[in-house]
Amino acid sequence: MKILQIIPNLNKGGAERLVLDICQEMNLRKGIQTKLVTLEESNAYTELTSGIDHQACFSYVLPSITSKTKASVSGFSEIVTSFKPDVIHSHLFSAEMVSRYQLFPMVKYFTHCHDNMIQLEKFSHKTVLSKENITNYYERNFILDRYKKSNTHFIAISKDTFSYLNKVLPNSLKPNVRLLANAIKFKKFNSVAHKRSIDEIRIVNTGSFVQKKNQLFLVEVMNCLNKMGVKASVTFLGDGVEMQKVKRKTSEYGLDKFVSFPGSVYNVESYLKQANLYVHTATYEPFGLVLLEAMASGLPIISLDGKGNRDIVKDNWNGFFIPEQNPQLFAQKIISLMRDNEKYSYFSNNAVEFSKEFDIVNYVDCLLALYKGASI
Repeated sequence: MKILQIIPNLNKGGAERLVLDICQEMNLRKGIQTKLVTLEESNAYTELTSGIDHQACFSYVLPSITSKTKASVSGFSEIVTSFKPDVIHSHLFSAEMVSRYQLFPMVKYFTHCHDNMIQLEKFSHKTVLSKENITNYYERNFILDRYKKSNTHFIAISKDTFSYLNKVLPNSLKPNVRLLANAIKFKKFNSVAHKRSIDEIRIVNTGSFVQKKNQLFLVEVMNCLNKMGVKASVTFLGDGVEMQKVKRKTSEYGLDKFVSFPGSVYNVESYLKQANLYVHTATYEPFGLVLLEAMASGLPIISLDGKGNRDIVKDNWNGFFIPEQNPQLFAQKIISLMRDNEKYSYFSNNAVEFSKEFDIVNYVDCLLALYKGASI
């Protein structure tokens, strides 16, 4: 079986890491040939792509509601014609547009829904309120037509996304939606033991510095802990447009010596193994690979409800799942957990056992089964 994975680029992100893990695992399987195609050359994971058949194709599709759609897909089409894939598996919306612009017979098409794609929203009174909404709706009509013609199959990464797809897709495509949670390389993150210090709480948080990741809220939580006289530190892993705002708030509260910003790092697992608690503050989380990585490292989770992460964080079992953005409540939960040896061990052990279920080896088994069972 020949499988072509397509994603816009290899910038830092959960979707990009998952695609690379899929390709690496599939390379270990007999009878499977995998090719990774990106629409741009940018690659933040050069150390992971060395053993992968990877090619950039510089293709794009830019629909227009006022003029003719601009498209250049010859690069991608040439790759498909040469590689002759049995499956084209697309990730993120611009890859959807390019991979469906020209349809190839006898190819099984899969769309990986890493979030609730706003371009699939049905028409409503909100549609006409902005040019962006109108453009999204135009793109929806374009891509749904291609989905129907290619009998596209959909992979939902969470129950929330599964529900969303069944709400926005036409009835003819709903039977093609399958729930398959994302995965991690469990052995990479698993740690035999974690030493927990009551004297110092070592928190870690991973994610791009964008508004929905809500790192400012964790600074508020840290401020509460500091006022309570609790010794705690937090390491923010990631980069992005909101970082300077978070740094300024950290300085305003006088927390600079308790908060560190290493940026986007290659060895996330090393930072997880040095921490003893993972706090997740995203207001919207399609799934949460970072949560599984932390769990595999033995870290209990304290998380805000981001919808998609409801599948991962089980309240009072592998962590605390908190529906309201209340810094005092978060601080209290952190303190209560870190002062309870028995509960900490219970959460930690459950976190490790739970994350084992999301190992990339089992995931690829399921993915290959979906490919083989899908109709054209």
